[in-house]
Amino acid sequence: MIFIAAVLVPGATGATGRLLTKRLLDQGLRVKAIIRSLGGLPDSLRRHENLSVIHASILDLSDSEMAEHAAGCDAVASCLGHNLTFKCR
Repeated sequence: MIFIAAVLVPGATGATGRLLTKRLLDQGLRVKAIIRSLGGLPDSLRRHENLSVIHASILDLSDSEMAEHAAGCDAVASCLGHNLTFKCR
């Protein structure tokens, strides 16, 4: 049996990341959320006692900074996405 107590979630404010973060917190897990914008995280999640928010762009974090954020986590669930644009030039 695998026991997971803490999860790092990059992209926690996106459509999938927000749902995953809520589900993990509902399961009683500790979550470290890496987010670019605080506005994308609902107040109900932002104030959760088991949530730690890391306000940063993942592209600006060094390898050592990512390692520090992942320290103490049993899993990483990347919910990073991209925005598609169909602009004609």
